Formats: sequence, structure tokens, C-alpha cells
Amino acid sequence: MAWLDDYQELSGVRLNLVAGAVGQLVDHNGSSRGLSNEFDRALIRHLRTLSDVYVTGGNTARIEGYKSPAGGSLAVITRGEFELPGAITLTPPTGQEVANWTLSKLRELGFNRILLEVGPSLAKHFFAANLIDELCLTLPSAKLAVGKELVSKLSSTLKLSEANSIEGTLFTRWRRGNDSVT
Repeated sequence: MAWLDDYQELSGVRLNLVAGAVGQLVDHNGSSRGLSNEFDRALIRHLRTLSDVYVTGGNTARIEGYKSPAGGSLAVITRGEFELPGAITLTPPTGQEVANWTLSKLRELGFNRILLEVGPSLAKHFFAANLIDELCLTLPSAKLAVGKELVSKLSSTLKLSEANSIEGTLFTRWRRGNDSVT
């Protein structure tokens, strides 16, 4: 899939999300899997290869059935007792802001190309702390207006830099700075 070549390594924090037709980030099961399609899953696999570590929340890991990583590094943010064999468990201390603490720990471990595959609750923490350098938002059955509304609801300051449609699936990228499109 040549379109994946447009996605390059990013030194910083990249968040990958998929949204449904009305901007929902989870389906009736509380998972994003029901919103995803084969193109979105190809993008996820590709983004993982470009990253030092991919990060998810304990709830997302449980609901979506994350497995021990076959390749690459996986970190799971959890406040509970959840552990996934082969994954790095990150348990923020009580009273610590989760996003800043998580990134600090990951950087201490030597990770610089960080891919977030977190759910809406954790994503909001990273947006609120202004720690996301690039948002990859896939809209399998939605229009760009839905993506713009969702990014606004997430209180993001990122600007649309790219929007490409592949067989009805809209792939958007939102970045910091002046490399945006209208």
C-alpha cells in the first residue's frame, strides 16, 4: 500500500484515533475496533513500525484484547493491577498528571518516537497537556467536517495538514505549526 509511505518517522508524540460517522471514538462495546476497517488496521501496523514504543491504556488493552507484543515495545498505562506479559506497565502515582508523567517515564526509558493508541479519556489528558505533535485521525465513514468537529471537542490546537481519501476512508493528519491545509 503505497499511500502508507506518506507516513514517516516522527520524533515526538503521535496519537492515532479512528472515529465513526458522527465522531464517536468507540462502538457499542466500548472499543474502536468496530469503527475500524482494513485500511485503518494497515495504518496502525505501519505506525507501530515507525515508533519506538506504542502506548495504550489498561482499559483499551483489556477491551480490545491486546496481546504480548511480537515486535516493538508496548507500554500500558494503568491505575489497576492489569499487566500484560512482555509489555511495560506504567502506573502513575496518585496525584500525578498522567500525560506528563507517562511521557517522562517513556523518555527516561529511551523512547523518543511515541505512538499513542489510547482511548478518549486518556487522549483528553494528552491534549489538555498540549503534548501531541501529530494526530492521525481515520474516518472510515465520515466527512472532514466530522473530523474538524471532533478535533475541536478534544480542545486540540493542532491544525489540519493532510486529508486523503482511499476507497471511501478519509485519512487526516493534524500537526503543530504552519504546515496546515484548509
